[in-house]
This record gives sequence, structure tokens and C-alpha cells, in this order.
Amino acid sequence: MNPLEQELKNALRREEPSADFAERVLARLPSIPSRQPSWSETLRNLLRLPALRWATAAALCVAFTVGFVAYRRHQQTVARGEQARQQVMLALHIASSKLNVAIRQVHRTDEPRDVRAVPNSD
Repeated sequence: MNPLEQELKNALRREEPSADFAERVLARLPSIPSRQPSWSETLRNLLRLPALRWATAAALCVAFTVGFVAYRRHQQTVARGEQARQQVMLALHIASSKLNVAIRQVHRTDEPRDVRAVPNSD
């Protein structure tokens, strides 16, 4: 064994701690400032629980499903509104054309008739 190995062996040999070692360590603990975990650390610690992981996954699935159903219902409402708008526009177009026909007929009856064209009943 060379001298370097011997020095390392002596430096790394096992030593029993002193009798008051545990007391000294425990005495230092209160002097270490306690740090409050951040909200992300708290969330991560909570999600380490298996039951909470499943509950979170289930809640996310329910939220996604509810959102999807609400979106589909909104799309159907918009489609029904568009269909109703098209029907109203068609009804207005038909009513307008019928009204134009009636107005033309009224104008024709209001025109003065040629006296020579009408047979005289006298």
C-alpha cells in the first residue's frame, strides 16, 4: 500500500460520533429558518397521492366533456338561428314580390281609360 492510499484510508475511516452529537444537531434545527413551500410545490406534493391523481384526471375529463357538449349546443343554436334567418329572408322576398304585383294592379286601375275604347251604354 502506498502512502497516499494509507492517508486516504485513515481520513475516511469510520469514527463513532460523540455522545452529544444528536443534541447538537437537534439544537441547530430551530435556528434554520423554516420556508413555506410555494403553491406549485404544494400542488406537486398533493398530486403525488395516487387517489388525487385519479380524481384530477376524472375532473379534467368531466370538464372537457361539459365544455364539448356546451360548444356543440352553441353550434346547433347558431345553425338554427341561421336557418330561421334564411326562412325570414325568403318570406320577405315572397311578400315583397306579391306586394309589387298588387301595387302594379292598383296603378293599372288608377290609369284614366280611353273614352273611345269603352262602349257607351247610353
